[in-house]
Amino acid sequence: MKGSFSWLVSELSRPKDASILAFTRIAFGILMAIDIPQERGMNHADIKYGEDSGLVCKFPLFHNLHPLSQDWMTFLYTVLFLSAIGIAVGFMYRLNCALFTSIYWYFFFLDKTTWNNHSYLYGLLAFLFLVTDAHRYASIDGLLRKSLQNTHVPQWNYVLFRFQIFLVYFYAGLKKTDLDWLSGYSMGRLSRHWVFDPMRLFMSEAMMDLVVVHIGGFLLDISAGFLLFFDKTRWIGFIFCSSFHFMNSQMFNIGMFPYAMLATMFIFCHSNSFKTFVGKLPCGFNMLSLSPAKLNSNCIYEKISKPSWKHYVAAVLTILYITEQLFLPYSHSITKGYNGWTEGPYGYSWDMMVHSFQNQHIKISYKDKEGKEGFIKPGAFLKSRRSRWSAHPDMTIQYACCLKYQLVKMGIENPSIYIDVWKSLNSRFQQRMYNPNVDLANYKWSPFTHPNFTLPVLSELSNWRQKLKELKKLHRNETQNIVFVADFPGMHLENFVQEDFGNTTISVLRGKVLVEVDSGRNVSLSVGETLKVPPGVFHKVHTISNITSCYFYVYINSTDVSLNDKLNSYAKEQTVTPVPDPLQKSTAVNEDPFIVELNQQQEARKIVQHGSKYRPFAQRAARFMHKKFMTFRRSFLLSYYSCRNLIFGKPNTEQLATEREYLDLWLTMSNSSRPSEHSQDQRNAKREL
Repeated sequence: MKGSFSWLVSELSRPKDASILAFTRIAFGILMAIDIPQERGMNHADIKYGEDSGLVCKFPLFHNLHPLSQDWMTFLYTVLFLSAIGIAVGFMYRLNCALFTSIYWYFFFLDKTTWNNHSYLYGLLAFLFLVTDAHRYASIDGLLRKSLQNTHVPQWNYVLFRFQIFLVYFYAGLKKTDLDWLSGYSMGRLSRHWVFDPMRLFMSEAMMDLVVVHIGGFLLDISAGFLLFFDKTRWIGFIFCSSFHFMNSQMFNIGMFPYAMLATMFIFCHSNSFKTFVGKLPCGFNMLSLSPAKLNSNCIYEKISKPSWKHYVAAVLTILYITEQLFLPYSHSITKGYNGWTEGPYGYSWDMMVHSFQNQHIKISYKDKEGKEGFIKPGAFLKSRRSRWSAHPDMTIQYACCLKYQLVKMGIENPSIYIDVWKSLNSRFQQRMYNPNVDLANYKWSPFTHPNFTLPVLSELSNWRQKLKELKKLHRNETQNIVFVADFPGMHLENFVQEDFGNTTISVLRGKVLVEVDSGRNVSLSVGETLKVPPGVFHKVHTISNITSCYFYVYINSTDVSLNDKLNSYAKEQTVTPVPDPLQKSTAVNEDPFIVELNQQQEARKIVQHGSKYRPFAQRAARFMHKKFMTFRRSFLLSYYSCRNLIFGKPNTEQLATEREYLDLWLTMSNSSRPSEHSQDQRNAKREL
């Protein structure tokens, strides 16, 4: 055993060229510098951490973890950005890695609603750069310290990175063995994207969704790590991974993740590959050293050096890291408090895209100490309208506690909070996630105890999905919508039908329900029976059978139907006797001005959409670069203002207001909400009750 471990230590400490590790370092630093003003949120730090942030509910991993003031948070973003640049150029490498890693994880732990797998991966890679010697080639540190320049690194440096990237692919493939994924229910309608256009010649959209997206995605993830690992198959892995990540970069708004995965796949190449590539560049571009790497005391050289205590420590820590990463994605049997319909918080399980939620309805109510009931608008005291909190029991508890705190501040003593969340998982029926009769604000939650207020996914109804798809095709059109609902015995759904939906019906597919209308009229419905629901009033649907009830609503918007009929009639008249200029207002007396104006708006929208779709590449590129310039410009302005405020103090109120207006001018087009609107929402929070 001792001999085997010594052999392992020697193998992990075997010398390797540092050039391909340096390439990965440079690419990571550049991509993170691009990512920080965008996906990390530096360009809207004033919105997220502004003066009104005390009125906003937060979702940190640790309850006693809080953000600093706006100026300090923006300053941390600045340090994070500069440290990413430092990592890329290899200047004060270890210090910049330590700064980047600590600040990055601080931001990461602050807000669970923004967690995703690639953000988690960035943090892991930052930690790996911290503990490895990626600055021993192509770095400023190497120019300043000749003992570092072009020296070997121990093999465990490469083992850690290769293992981590291999695990991302392989575990993503293992998670895709889920029956929902292999059956094609996780990612719907992706085949409509233009990246699949070449496949339309020989495949239908349904076939592409199943075979290419789901089965193909599973096969690629489960095999990519192996293809990249072996020399003879690496070129195949490069082709498939490059195609896969290029398509992802176009289909999903996931920042630098596709490019980070493209850059890190080269870590599987021979350790001197980057040096070989640089040597083939034309004279003048190969400024880096091309000579063989020099000796490094951190490595073990055969017949020259023997293992020391630091080699054994490095080997043990490498094994511990690998073990921890193998175990963590399957550790949910320990951290039961985070388990709902999915296991654990979204982010570190590598279950990318396996679970797709469709939000239908969230109802939040409260009762004061006297039992008086009130209602809270979903999204109250939240700057973001994202509802990810509602899919995880731990964040739902945090939100309920925050709402209780806000209500107490408003003078409501000892309130109880009840949250009723309706969602559909992977095209199933809409169903409630949590027991609406449990007071979540006073619930004793523990990370190691399963939350008993969560309700299970009605997986026994999964085989209904094909029939639901057929019913959707039958009923859904421009003016008609259909919603499928499943509910537990003894529970009820309270629903309100708007006035426009004058022809709304409810039909039962399974079980038995009792429909209670405000007028006091109760109607019992069994399988196959249908009832027209009156608009403009609340009604309740009680499940009175001993089994789960399944029913569906068909909503017909009578206002839209009438409007579409008038628009179609007007369009036909214009086809027979066309107006010379479709954007010019008609002067006909017998025409409805509203219909004429609406038709003109539709025609103008078509022209704009056509121009946007067929805009020349140069214009699209210029528009893209302009948006990025605005993002970075605003980030740097925020950085300048925060550093000035911390060093010299804040200026007077008038100057701050002027600077705020100037910052608003640089808000990117992707930020649909202005900071002032967010502030106004929080100042008027009482209106949301």
